[in-house]
Amino acid sequence: MLNLSARPLPRMRALRAFDAAARHGSFVRAAEELGIHQPSVSRYIAELERELGVRLFERGRRAVTLTPAGVVFHRAVAVGLERIAAGALAASDLPEDERLIIACGGATSELFLRPRFDALHRELGDDAVIRLLHCENNHLERPNVMETDRIDLLASYHSVDGVPGDEVVVFPEAIAPVCSPGFAEAHADILRQPVAQWGALPFLDFARPSLGWAVWDDWFEAAGRPDPPPRYRNFEDYVYMIDAAVAGRGLALGWRNFVSRFVDTGSLVVVADGFVGFRRSFAVRLTGYGRQRLIARRCLDAFASLANETTPG
Repeated sequence: MLNLSARPLPRMRALRAFDAAARHGSFVRAAEELGIHQPSVSRYIAELERELGVRLFERGRRAVTLTPAGVVFHRAVAVGLERIAAGALAASDLPEDERLIIACGGATSELFLRPRFDALHRELGDDAVIRLLHCENNHLERPNVMETDRIDLLASYHSVDGVPGDEVVVFPEAIAPVCSPGFAEAHADILRQPVAQWGALPFLDFARPSLGWAVWDDWFEAAGRPDPPPRYRNFEDYVYMIDAAVAGRGLALGWRNFVSRFVDTGSLVVVADGFVGFRRSFAVRLTGYGRQRLIARRCLDAFASLANETTPG
């Protein structure tokens, strides 16, 4: 077992500043979120970099971006902070009927659930406190290997066969290549060709979980396979991959209901013949703990309402 006492842990304020700066890509916006001054954020980040012995950010004139070491560290910090917050909520003296914990993957949290917090609160009431707990996707597919005590609902992809009763299928899985409008314009001649001619384009990929999500090969089976095979630029996190696609760095595989707001605002465009559907689905299901709680069942009903609003596959 790792001996945490052998090495002092970074200060919580520094970790929170780092997490906010990583999410916003800006020390200024991180300071605004935390209610502190920008030089304090810079000082906390510099403190972390000295302690770790690595550079965490590339500093630009208007924005900052994570280095490869920063990406790895942020994944660990984000999960750790979410677990601490969820644990604090579970241990708090808030009334049981006001607190709710949903376990999900990081991309699910950032790209689908957080933008819909207002809709969930409308159903549950303003006094409800909702906490998203980031978990590895393969743990979500096998809830018996994770602690579900005090967790109310699990949100993840899985097969639609044999869906149990305490579950809502929010939308079926549908994927398509997406890219920035500028990338689409620059490579329009190639993108108008059959997919077999796309091999020279830059493709973006991410470290996939062992279960659940479709991959580029699944889309190629439906749409055609590039020749020569594409070379991929890999990302540790799906959210960072989508950020790279928005920045015009290549083709990313987009899940319809995860990238819809980027498509709606024109930050991304769908190429080829549109989305390809699969038998897997994104679903939210109650844990054994959640089945006993009225607020968890009301939240499941709220997801049923969301299912009626999302785009069909």
